[in-house]
Amino acid sequence: MLHVTNGDSTTATLAETGLGGDLLPWRDVLHDGPVPACGAEELRAVRAAFVAGQGWAPEGETLEVLRARDERLARALDRREHVVLWFEHDLYDQLQLLQVLDAIPDDGADTVEAILIGSFPGRPRFAGLGELTATELASLWPQREPLRAGQRARARRAWARFRAGDLNGLAAEAGAPEDGLPYLGPALRRLLQEVPGADGLGRTERELLAAVQSGARTAGEAFVDASRREEAPFLGDGSAFARLDALAAPPDPLVEAGARPVGAATPVGLTARGRAVLAGDAAHAPLPGHERWLGGARLPAGASAPRADA
Repeated sequence: MLHVTNGDSTTATLAETGLGGDLLPWRDVLHDGPVPACGAEELRAVRAAFVAGQGWAPEGETLEVLRARDERLARALDRREHVVLWFEHDLYDQLQLLQVLDAIPDDGADTVEAILIGSFPGRPRFAGLGELTATELASLWPQREPLRAGQRARARRAWARFRAGDLNGLAAEAGAPEDGLPYLGPALRRLLQEVPGADGLGRTERELLAAVQSGARTAGEAFVDASRREEAPFLGDGSAFARLDALAAPPDPLVEAGARPVGAATPVGLTARGRAVLAGDAAHAPLPGHERWLGGARLPAGASAPRADA
């Protein structure tokens, strides 16, 4: 049996449940950096280069992790192992789930089950599988359901549109019937909020600036404050610090940072330009090398996100 889930925190707790089987964390931050429409080998190379460029891990090491991950899932499907997918409701998990479901062939789907959750009893602000205890994770085991054709079809369509950078297509997916993927629509609507508006900012950048304006004194405090503003928190601290670092880049920084690259303890404050952009009196233009991506689309400043009707 193979358990596939969102990261190391969840897999570590799953190991304590006594459910048995191998554990496979998916390990990619797909809402950050380019995710182009290309072959599997090229996509791994693009993702590894991006991760290395952010300073998160060495390129060669990341490439090997992604290759081993993909090969382990393919091997399980080829051998018709029992595969159980554990994913939650937020954007980070939903994009990973799309990639996993896209990799499952029709003739191997009957050995795959899924546990997809967006809440948990006794946790009014459920933040994800990683916060649950081993006992709580084990209690979800009876909720697993066989993977259905409608789920796979919708996932493949949404994954293709994401990798193509098809913003209108993603907006359509955000408002489509759920087809067994109840959290995909809200996650895609949140994804489209990353398209820079007239101020040149996406929602995450705007929330980080607002956190600093509200009194966050360090990058770590800004990350925590911005996370509280999310309906379904999805952003890791590394992603938040990378955004703050980009906002602190000269010649017209929006953030005054005590050191760069920005880390959790880095003191931060708004510059005059940052206050003007946040107030809507100026627009931010990201420098080359700090462009934002949404799947296969490089996001221009001043773009308008398509309407995603519920």
